Parts: sequence; structure tokens; C-alpha cells
Amino acid sequence: MNKLLFNFLFILFSGIILISSCKHKPEEIAGPNNPTIEPPIDTLVCDSSDVTYQGIVYPILETYCISCHSGPTPSGALDFSDYRDVAFVAQSGQLAGAIKHLDGFEPMPQDGNKLSNCEISLIEKWINDTTFVMPPDITDCDTSFVTYPETIYPILQANCISCHGPPLPEAGLDFTDYSDVAYVAENGTLLGAIKHLSGFEPMPQNAPPLTDCEITLIEKWIKDTIFIIPPDTTICDSSNVTYPGTVFPILQQNCITCHSQPIPAGGLDFNDYENVAFVAQSGQLMGAIRQLPPYTPMPENGPPLTDCEIGLIQKWINDTTFNTGSGGISCDPDTIYFQNDVLPLLQSSCGIAGCHDQQSAQDGVVLTSYLSVMQTAGVVPFDPQESEIYEVITENDPDDRMPPPPAAPLNSDQIQIIYKWIAQGALNNYCDQEDCDSVNVIFSETVFPIIQNKCYGCHSGSNPSGGISLTNYNQVKAQASIPVGSPGSLLGAITWANGNTPMPQNGNQLSECNIAQIRNWIDDGMPDN
Repeated sequence: MNKLLFNFLFILFSGIILISSCKHKPEEIAGPNNPTIEPPIDTLVCDSSDVTYQGIVYPILETYCISCHSGPTPSGALDFSDYRDVAFVAQSGQLAGAIKHLDGFEPMPQDGNKLSNCEISLIEKWINDTTFVMPPDITDCDTSFVTYPETIYPILQANCISCHGPPLPEAGLDFTDYSDVAYVAENGTLLGAIKHLSGFEPMPQNAPPLTDCEITLIEKWIKDTIFIIPPDTTICDSSNVTYPGTVFPILQQNCITCHSQPIPAGGLDFNDYENVAFVAQSGQLMGAIRQLPPYTPMPENGPPLTDCEIGLIQKWINDTTFNTGSGGISCDPDTIYFQNDVLPLLQSSCGIAGCHDQQSAQDGVVLTSYLSVMQTAGVVPFDPQESEIYEVITENDPDDRMPPPPAAPLNSDQIQIIYKWIAQGALNNYCDQEDCDSVNVIFSETVFPIIQNKCYGCHSGSNPSGGISLTNYNQVKAQASIPVGSPGSLLGAITWANGNTPMPQNGNQLSECNIAQIRNWIDDGMPDN
């Protein structure tokens, strides 16, 4: 009996030591009263002699991660109560990158203290010592009777429809609609994405890939299916193309349900000829209906226009001289314009992935268009103080302030833009004829404010988009020094040059004036003035 009691006490004491091995003293945890310690320091011995998943790693994940990565809608579609999901991010390097806060990874835990050195080293040891053997697909891959409703749709339902489904399907593709699935199946996008081929966005996003069997079944269905799109049997008569008789009926059928009053999408009311002329002359209309990058494909959530319809609109644009008075709408220096001033600022600082774009829609707020801003951001025209959007950007409490830490708050000039826009009635207005001084360009007064208002939201903080930060003169100069066409070129990005990703992302191109100002600053040697 004494020997049994001794063994029990020995095991209990050993377990207490092991559990305590990653504990911190309260005064050693970084926080508001002790911000200098980063990361928390362990003063106790970090026992890594017997690191197991169940005994060591899973309890750490349970403490820090599983509150978000579990349940019916786990964050990032990763359920850490499922070993396979943990093994997937461990094997791919995402787990170590996130908990070590490495560049290019989303720091985890989100909105919490970084894991201690001990906890990180234990997880890293487990990863290094583990051969991740994914459970084999033991089911026979029966391809003898592949049908869409009984074979393909269940695969899409399990892996894709959480993103590509109502009410805001990602990329405008609703996989509950067969025509959308047929569209990506026929053009090769579906197969390229699920097979993770070069040039395609790997799908499912942030989740384990489909099994070989699932990919084989989808591939067989695509090969065996004739995707019939109703033919355009009408003769495409382009002999007498007019706006009221030809173009407006096409817009009325395909576009005006969204682009009309009381709150037209994108601030563009296609019942107003001036709005149509504006997007036709700027190239946005053709870019959207031809679904060219970087334009948002139109019609959104609907089948594309026929070749005949696109050809008729193109002929009308080519044959039309767009007379917009003195060359456009003059910009009043005392007026804040939503399309010119407010929307680019919101898209850059707030309407980004993970915050308030259409897919993320944190707290139900979407800040990517006039319609979504007015519907979700609590704007009270003529009364900034009663407007929720103004309240959150001026909030002093970091827990309530927008953009939230670690993003920088809006500066006083940016806050004043939002304030004046609301005070002037929160109109969906724009102008395209501004007084432009592209000769006397000063970095601090001309170039950097453009960067702050159009680029800062993505290219700042601890995890800037593309690893490119533009928060000070040296960082802006570094990107401005890269030749057009080479990766990372500032001038190449804002001019949408071949070889560069068009910027601002998901936004309109900078005005000719802004581009000329940045170009001339670069040509002048990029002075720090």
C-alpha cells in the first residue's frame, strides 16, 4: 500500500511540474503596466523531454486558439478540435509562422498576448519531431455513376459553399446556382483552383485541399458534361447603334436594377446619361462587362453579357464623342466628394480583407461602396456627431476605435474628410476636373497624403499587404526606386503597368493628377521635403 501511495504521489508531482513548465509569473506577462517584456519570459524550466500532442500541444491550443478555431463556423475554416486541421497548418508552416509572428503570417492569437517562448518551443519541437501522416482515403473512389446532384454538389457543399453562397458569395460566384458552377467548370477555373495549379487561387482557401478522389470525381464530371449555354439566336445588327435604341435597353436589362436610385451601386445611376458617359469614357464600363482584371466583373452575380451586347456597347463608345461640358465636373475645393475623397480612404483603411470588405463584413459593416456605407455604417447626413462611423474613428479607447490596433488610427486630416462629407449631407458625389499642381510637389504635403489616403490601410501595420510597408519616407522611396514593370514598383502599381499588381487594390485608379505628382516627385530624385 505504501509503495502504491508513493507511486501515485510521484506521478502527481511530476504532472504538476510539467503543467507548470510554461506558466508565467503575473508580473512577467507583457501588458499595459509592463509593456517592455516581449515576448513573456519563462523563469521556470521548459521541459521538452516528453512533448506529445495530447499532453502538451493540445492544451496550449485549447487555451489560446480553440475559442476561435472551433464550432460550426471556425475562424479561417480551421477547426482545431480536429487533429487533421492542426496537422495541415503545422505541416504547411502556417502554425509556427502565426504563433512566432513571422512576416507574411497573420499573428496569432488574434487580439491576445503572444505565446510564451516555452509554449512556442514546445509546439515547434512537436512539429519537428512529428511525421504527419494524413488518414488515407480508404473509401473506393467510385467513378462509375457520377452525377451533379448526388456526387458533385455534396462535395461543393462541404468545401466551397460556406464562402461561395448567399448572401454575399465570394467573387460573385454562388455555388448554390448551377449556372455559376457550370461557368467556372467550363472555363477551367474550378479544376485549376481545386488542383492548386499555377495561376489559379488555391481552393478551398485556408483549409485542407480536396482529396484525390474528390478531385477525380469533379474532373470526370467536367469531362463528361456538355455545358449548354442558350445560344444567341438573334442577328447582331450593328448598322444603327444608338444610345436610346440599343445601349440603354441592354443596361436596363442587365445593370439598372443595381445602378439606379434611391441608392445606386457604386454611386452610379445608369438612368443618368452623364454617369454612363463617365464610366464609358474612362474605360470602366468595358473593363467591367468584358470582365477584365482589375475591374469588378459585371453584371455582378449574373451571367455575363453576350458577345453581341458587348460588341454593340463597344461600337457605341468608339463612335461617340462624349461631351461633358468643359471636360467634366469641376472640383470645388470646399466640397468633399465621396467617390474622390471618402471612398478611397475607407477602402484603404477599413474596407479590406478581415475587416469591412464584402466577404469579412465585421459586425455587419461593409465599407466598399456608397450603398454599403449608407446601409451599414450608421451615417446620419448633416450630423457627424450622431453618425456611428464618425464616432468609431474618433474613439479614444483602442478596443472600440476603428481602424483597430495594430493598424494606425486615421489622422486629423482624414477624420476631417469624413466629418465634412457627412456635414455636407453625405452625398454620393464625384468630380473629375481638379486644379492640379504637379510641378511644385512636396513629399510631406503632396505625395505622402496620397499614400496615406489611398494605400495606408493595406501597406502598414505588423502584416502589410505583400510585405510592402509605406508608413514613412524611406519605405515609400524604396518602392518608388523600383523600375516600372518590376515587382514592388510604386509607379508601376499606380499606373497599372504590365508586370505590376494594379493599386489601389479593388479601387479605382488614382487620378491623372495624383499619378503625375508622384511621377514628377520620382523624376526629381525623390526629395525628402
